[in-house]
Amino acid sequence: MHAPFDLMVDITEAPSLDAKYEIFSSFIEAEYGYVGVNYVLFTDTRSLQGIHSNHVSKRSGLPGEWREIYQRNNYARDDLGMRMGALAHQPILQSSFYRLLHEEKLPQNLARVVGGVRDFVSSGVVIPLEANGVRAVVGLYDTSGKIANHDARFERDRTIIQTLANHLHMCSDWSDDIVVQMGLSDMNLQVLRLKAQGLRVKEILYEIKRDNPKTVDNHMQRIRKALGTRNDMETIQRAAKLGLLQEDSLHAHQIGPQLYDALRLR
Repeated sequence: MHAPFDLMVDITEAPSLDAKYEIFSSFIEAEYGYVGVNYVLFTDTRSLQGIHSNHVSKRSGLPGEWREIYQRNNYARDDLGMRMGALAHQPILQSSFYRLLHEEKLPQNLARVVGGVRDFVSSGVVIPLEANGVRAVVGLYDTSGKIANHDARFERDRTIIQTLANHLHMCSDWSDDIVVQMGLSDMNLQVLRLKAQGLRVKEILYEIKRDNPKTVDNHMQRIRKALGTRNDMETIQRAAKLGLLQEDSLHAHQIGPQLYDALRLR
């Protein structure tokens, strides 16, 4: 069994996000009994719509039946755990959601999701995360056992579990998953990176071999929608935090001075 420090080293040295996630989730199941591990990264947390629409995720361990129910009923839109994880700063026990449900203190839309979770998850915890200005959440779920036993165990091991979850987030590069899950194209990214270099529309059109000036804005609009941003400057700043500007041909000194200063100071 890994010691926590050795596990942190292994997570750091793992070559990909999938590998880091697998190391973390395997340890967390073997050591603490969490068979379900959800790791969700938010590209926009400024509104409830942004939280529920602009995120990418890694999910494992819970029954396929639950995942099918979750997707079919669009539970992400009213997922209280995800919502609270995006906004809170301290871990939230699953039992607190169940207590609100039992006391009938939840709106119907949130209650239907919490009730659905309870059919598959006996206990767990939602851990808010933040690194480099990027918010995320790790949800850890136990499908059997007593709530009281889980909550006492988590309180006892809280520091270690939080430290490992935070380390996972600090070491993770989500850029490839963002591109895939958000459906971004190579041309979207090329236009974004040329914009980040400070090129004008005519120069970008020359680089991508297009003539219509609307082409550039169409590509930037697609990225703004994926990242939940309002303008090009904000889009470039957020893309930089998420690693979307990284490629061999793009270095800090190639970015326009004003844009580089804005990124560096964020």
